[in-house]
This record gives sequence, structure tokens and C-alpha cells, in this order.
Amino acid sequence: MNASNIFTSHANLADTPTDEISTEIKETLTLLKQFYDVAIVKFIDFREVYSEQLITCNDKESVENELLSYQQRCTQEKLYLFEDTFFDDVSNNTHKLIRFYAQYPIYSVTNKLIGVVLMADLAPKTLIGSQKDQFISFAQLLQTQLNKNSDSVSNQSTNPEKKNYGEKYIHVFSLAPVAFLIALVLCSFTALLLYTIEKKELQSNYNEQTQQLRKTLFNALERFDNQGLYISQKDLVIAGFLQSQNSHTKEQLNNLVQSQVSQSLTYKGYVVFDSEYNQLALWSKNNFDLAAYGFTNWLEKFNKRANKQAVEVFTVADTAFLISEIKIKQGSIYTLTAFDLSKFLKAVIGKLNTENYNVFIATPQFTLGKQGEVNPSIIKNSISALSSRFPPTWRLHVQPMNKIVRPQITKYSLIRLGLISFCVFVFVYYFLRLPRRLHNEIKQKNQLILNREALFSSSLDALPHGFAIFNSHEFPVITNNAFNLLFAQVNKQNSQLSYSQLISIAQQHNIINHYHEHHKLDDDRNQLIDIGFTDGKWITVLQRHTDFNGFVCYFRDDTEAHQKECLLADVLEKSKQTNQLKEKFVTRLSRQLKTPLSSLKSLVEISKDPISFNEFKNNVGNISDACDQLESVIQQLVNINKSEIGKLKLQAKNVNLNQMINNNMSILAKEAENKRIVLKNNITPELTVASDEKLISQLVIQLVTEVLDSSNNTTLSINAQIKNESKRNYLYLDFSLSNLIDSSNFITELKSISGDDITRFIDDKDVSLELKFFISIFKMLGGKAITVSSNANKSTISLSMLVNIATKQGKGKDNEQEVPSSSLTNNDLVKASLVTNKHQNTLLLVDDDPLVEIVIRAMLKNENIKIDYARSAIEAMLMVSQNSYDIILMDIVMPELSGTDAMLKIKKHSDNLKTKIIAHTSTPDTDSKYVNQGFDEMLLKPVKQGVLINQITRILKDKSL
Repeated sequence: MNASNIFTSHANLADTPTDEISTEIKETLTLLKQFYDVAIVKFIDFREVYSEQLITCNDKESVENELLSYQQRCTQEKLYLFEDTFFDDVSNNTHKLIRFYAQYPIYSVTNKLIGVVLMADLAPKTLIGSQKDQFISFAQLLQTQLNKNSDSVSNQSTNPEKKNYGEKYIHVFSLAPVAFLIALVLCSFTALLLYTIEKKELQSNYNEQTQQLRKTLFNALERFDNQGLYISQKDLVIAGFLQSQNSHTKEQLNNLVQSQVSQSLTYKGYVVFDSEYNQLALWSKNNFDLAAYGFTNWLEKFNKRANKQAVEVFTVADTAFLISEIKIKQGSIYTLTAFDLSKFLKAVIGKLNTENYNVFIATPQFTLGKQGEVNPSIIKNSISALSSRFPPTWRLHVQPMNKIVRPQITKYSLIRLGLISFCVFVFVYYFLRLPRRLHNEIKQKNQLILNREALFSSSLDALPHGFAIFNSHEFPVITNNAFNLLFAQVNKQNSQLSYSQLISIAQQHNIINHYHEHHKLDDDRNQLIDIGFTDGKWITVLQRHTDFNGFVCYFRDDTEAHQKECLLADVLEKSKQTNQLKEKFVTRLSRQLKTPLSSLKSLVEISKDPISFNEFKNNVGNISDACDQLESVIQQLVNINKSEIGKLKLQAKNVNLNQMINNNMSILAKEAENKRIVLKNNITPELTVASDEKLISQLVIQLVTEVLDSSNNTTLSINAQIKNESKRNYLYLDFSLSNLIDSSNFITELKSISGDDITRFIDDKDVSLELKFFISIFKMLGGKAITVSSNANKSTISLSMLVNIATKQGKGKDNEQEVPSSSLTNNDLVKASLVTNKHQNTLLLVDDDPLVEIVIRAMLKNENIKIDYARSAIEAMLMVSQNSYDIILMDIVMPELSGTDAMLKIKKHSDNLKTKIIAHTSTPDTDSKYVNQGFDEMLLKPVKQGVLINQITRILKDKSL
């Protein structure tokens, strides 16, 4: 049953009773509590109808107070998460109990907030990855359950005529074309309004600046006229004097004139005339000859002026002559004032200066400003006026310092108006479209709520492992795709199966071959179950029981970890067996040592007393035989070590088989006596072959020892013969006895390879250490085949190996020389033995963790690679100095000396440049750091078997090229 099938539609549940909804809400909260393993889950219904809470803690009152404080902090309608970082309180909270808090709002069908769902825990917790989305999915599930019997849905669908007309208008205005047109109209109106306002503002500023300019001109003109009045004041004093005196002398009038004008720096002279142009008084500066000028013409011109109130100015060079008329009782008098025009105007300009404006006086002779005489061309953008006190040729100009321009809209203003209009358009369009967008968002939310099962299923399907929720009857309520795929073969016939039926049917159809429930405590709700599938999958099930008598199962795929555990257990078991076999082998050798040691002790005791020469000669012979026996036993230990490190070599010489067998029998005599077995040597005394005596002796001793362990109360006969096959001589050693019992692993394994071609025997084959050692010696001796046959009660073990038949020259035993009797030489014998062994690649594993050795050996057991192991970098360098390796697998972090330093020292001092050193580390090499340091390759721990084999194969292949 999939998650998409666990819910029903609104239409089918319109009449769902309240108690059923309450039950569903409680089950959902229980599921939420179990899913996140929290102590507190709570649904708060603002309508106070369906509020539920599940709190499992001691101090509930304090917890509820802290929950209330958290709710007061969550003022917005959104997902809230308060998570503990282990270093600070939750979001700097002062509470001491709650360490984790999450809250999400619940809405009605009309998108009205009706409650919140929250969960909290007293232990630190963090939501990562998809856990946040899963919490929202639980909230949406609650929301759907609450809205099952909502009348608002049916009311909206059956009575659409009750909608508010205002909502209709809002709906119309929120349409895209309508909103666009309204926004465009408002945008245009705004642009026109702003344009008009700005234009009026510019015109107002222009008018204000113009009005201020005119006002400034009038003020300057008034001050200019006042200066004219100031000049005429002395004329009034003269007129008053003449009018007040009935008679006066010329000297008195001259003194008065001098007192009035002599103090002015600008005056050069002053003359008073009567109405007949007669000179009444005259004053002039010493350097100015006023009498030299003709006054009659000027006076006549002055009388003919149009404006009788004005004065007249005549200029000669830089001197101005101002003529004015004063009316007195006696008639009119005329005054002529001569002054320096430039100095006068400068003095006047200084009194006319105005802030933000420049004032100029223009005359026919020159133009003056506050800086002095200026070029008339600079007087631009100014206004001017005539003075009523000065001649009409004199004009007063006022110029603003900042040019007054006519009102005009600039490009910058147009751009600014355009941006403002665009913002108005966007703002209006956005808010007109906002109800539509809100409507669409609400519609999408409702659609998400209606499709809650799809969202919930997708969140469950996102889990990498199987997940299922079972009810109180063990039937699945919610499952994900991983679970369905796991039991797809079982669910083909019937999808409505309980958990027990599912497991039972899978076991019956041999889909599951292992099912084990781990022991759990009485108060523990968690149950661990191991399920093994026949296809190799290994599933660990975490089963957690809920408060509604159901349970939740999480099916975690632990196939790879289980395979590694099995591999490690297998390796440890084999290591244990190997150690046991080694102990057994050493025990046997110790028993074999007792015979020669006992003989030597006896001879030592005999030698303490005086003996004859013949007795001494016999004792020397016995000592020699005991030493040979002792050497034979010790040689077995030496050969074992040499065989393990690959240094066992063949040393061929003439061997008397009868004498060698007798020597071996003497070593095993004590053990055979204990087993009541008679050892019988049927080999002719003159049978001598060219081979390695020590290896043959060790081979015979090991085989006879195993036979003695597997038999009792019988006779063991040893026969030997030489056969010529394909122009080669082969020695056949036959060991015959009755009552052979297969109680030994060695005999059983020997029978399993009976008749096989020993030259094709694989060294890494899964057999015991004893048989491997036996086969290695047998192959070194040029072994051909091992045959185990049984006839009635008699069993025969036959060994065939390549030898030379040798003849003796000379008399001394030590001086025997090998004389081949055929074309096969001793070198051929050695070559023949070497041909039987394939070339074996060598690898040195350097790691301070012995477990790594066990794992690497297990991974490479079928790859024809001889593995040596070093526990430290120093030990590795010592082994590299004594042996040659194709590959060195080097750990990086080791005590005493790091793998990197060891690699550099090995490459510096080693003569074998073809050795490849691989860095074996758990640190990812993202930037080829190890290769740059000098390593040839890099393997990341823990390495997979396929990756390890592929990389080693590639390195060996490149090396062979």
C-alpha cells in the first residue's frame, strides 16, 4: 500500500464526525513524535476544538510555560526553528529545559490561520536536509485532516452568487490587461502632473529672479540719483547765501565757494554765474586752469535743454563739467562744477554695490564697474535705466552674477520624470495584480493541500532506504518506493499483506534466508531485526512501536557492511585455524626432537666412564646419526621460514634413499611405538638418486607423521622405485598401510588433490597451512603427482618426483660426486622444479593497524601476489633493503616515521627503480598532493576490493611493458 493511497478526498469526507478527526489528529501527532523521536508534540487549535498534545517528561508545568514563551516569540506565519548548538542556549534563550523547538502554521480552506503545530525536545537536536520538508508535510497532513468537513468549501462551490461585489471589482481590476491600462493611465497622468508642476516652478523662479533684478536696478538708480542731489547741495548753500545777503563782496563769495568744494578730492573747480552769464565767483585747483575753458557756449546750450529740471554735463578728456540752475528771488544763478569723472564715478559705484549683482555706469567716454573701467562687451544679460539727475547719455546697468535663464525642461529633468513615472507604473501594476497573485498563491497552497499524499509520498520516496508504517493489525499504512522494491516479488500476488505475512511468504519462497530479531528490554520500544535476502542483500530493520499500537519500520541497506563483517570473520577464523595448525606443527616437531636428544643424553652419560676405542668409535657413529636426525628436524623449521618468505632453494646431491629412510624412521620410532605401528623400509640399499636430501627427508617425515596420526595398530611399508618417462627419471615413493582413518585434515585434503597435476596447484588455494608447505616442498623437488588409492583394507599414498640416478666415485662419503646416468643434469632438475612455479608478484604492505593486513590479504588471496607485512616504516625500509618488491602499499600516518618520509628514503636508497609506491590513506587527495610528493599512485581508505585489484593489475601491466 503506497503513501498515495492512504488518504481520501474532501467530497467523500464532508460528513466526517468530530471524534474521527480528533483520532486522526492524535495518530498524526503520535507518528510525528515517533518519526522525529522528540518528547513534545502539540497542535494548538485557535478555535479550541481539536487541540491535542503529547508530552513525555517529568516537569510538565515548567515545559508548558516554556512552550508558551516560545509561542509568544513566534509572531509571524512561517516556519520557526530554534536549535541548540551545544555551546549556547537556544537562540540565546534563558530557558533551561527545552533545547529544540519547531513550529509551523495551519490554515483553513479559506486560507485563514486556525492553529499551529509544534514539536520540542529536552535534548539538543537539529533538522538537516529534507527533515524540514518532512515536518512541513506533517503539518499539511494535519491541515488536510482539519479541513475535511469544512462547510466553507461547499458554501463557496454551491453559492457563488453570495460573493461580494467589491471582490468582483477587485477580481476585474487584478486582470493583467486592465491592471496594465490603469497603471499606464496613472503613469501618464503622474508624468503630466509632474511636468506641469516643474514647469510652473521654473517659471515662478524665473519671474522671481527677474522681479528681484528690477528691484535691485530701482534701488541702485535711487542711490545714483541721491549722489546727484549730494552734488547739488553746495549749489543750494551758495543760493541761500546770495538770497540772504543784500550785498556781498566777490571775496566773500569766493571764500564760501572754496569752503564748500575744496575738501572734495574729485572736484577740480567751481564757478558761479548770474543770469547774464557774468562770473560771480571762481575756485579751481592749482594744477587746473578752469578759466581757460569757454563757458558761454555751454551755458547757452544748457538754457536750451529740453528738461529744465535736469543738469547738463559736458566732458573734456577726463574732466566733466556739470552745469545746474538755481532759482532765487533775484533771478537765476548758474553753477559749473568741474570734477574728475573717473574718480567721481568710482566713488558712486562703491556706494551702489549690491549682493549677488554687479552694477555698471556707462557714459560715452567709458564704462565703470566696481573693479574699475571695464569693457562694455562684458555687460550682458543686464537691465539699465536713465537717471533723472544726470545726462541721458549716462546709463546705470545691473547684472546678476548668475545668469537668469528662461524656464526650460532639461534632459535630466525628463529622465527623472520618466523614472518616477515608471516607478508609479510598476507600483500601481504590482498592487493591482496583488489580489490575483495572492489568489494564485492561495490556490497553489490549496492545491498542495489537496495533493498532500503526493508531497508526503515524494518526501518518503526521497529516503535512500525502505520506510513503512504499520497499523495495530500490522498492515502497511504508509510505504515508500524503496520498501516496495524490496518486497516487490512478494507483493506481486497480493499487495494487502501484513508484516508477519510478508516475512512468512518471503521465507517460504526462499526470498529471505535469514531473519533474526535481537533481544530488547521490556520498556524499550525499539526493536532491531536482521534480514538476509538470497540475492545477497542484508537489511537492518529498526522497528519502533507507537502509542496507537502500530509500529514504524526503517529498512536500512547494510549489505556492504555485512559483507565486510563476514569477510573479516572469515579471515579471523582462518587466522585462528592457521595458528592452531602452526601450534600443532611445532608440537610434532618437539616430539620428533625428543628422540635424537634422548640419544645424545645417553651418549653423554656413557662418555663419563672410561671406554675402549671400539666403543668410542661406535659412540661417534651414534652421535653422528643423532646429529643427522636433529639436523633433519631443525631443517623443517628452517624450510618453513624460507618457504614463507620465498627463499627456499634446491640443493641437489647424491642421496641414498635406504639410509635416509632409516634415519627418518629412527626419528619417528618413538611416536610409532606409541601408536603400535611398525615402520618397515623396503628400499634397496644401493638405490641412490641426485636430489635434495634434506627436502626429501622433510617431505617423508611430514607425510609419515600425518599418517601416524590417522592410523593405529598397523604396519607402514615404504617402497621406492625409479621409472623413466619421456626421457626423464621419476622417483616413486609408496607409503602402504592398512586401517587408514580420515581423521586428519591433511589426509582429507591430500585425497581431494589426488591425481591432480601438482604443477598447476595454486598457492593461494583455500587449503591448510600444512598441505601448502608440503606441496611447496614437493614442487621444489620436481613433484609430478600425488596419488591416494585404497584397495580392500589397504591404502597407498604414492609420490612421484623428478630425480637423477647418480653413481658414486671415490671412497669417502663426503667426497661423493654426481655422475649423471642420462642426459638430464642437475641444472635440468633445478629448472624443472622452477618451471612448476608460476612467477609470483610481490607486494609489501606497510600499516600499523594489523586489521588492514587481514583485509588486504583477504582481498588479494586469488591474485597470485605474495604479500609481506611491515608494522612500521622502519621495518619496511629494512625489508626493502633485503628483498625486491613490485609494489609497496604505504600508510601515511604511522608512529616514529611517516609514510611520506619512508617513501622518500626508499626511493633515495633503493636500487630497484621499478618498485611502485602507493599512498594508502583516509585523507582525500583532491589536489594530487601525494603524487606531487613522490608517490606513484594513491588509494583512499577504506578501499574496495574491485578498486584495489584493478589498480594493482594496471600497475603490474604497465611495469611489464
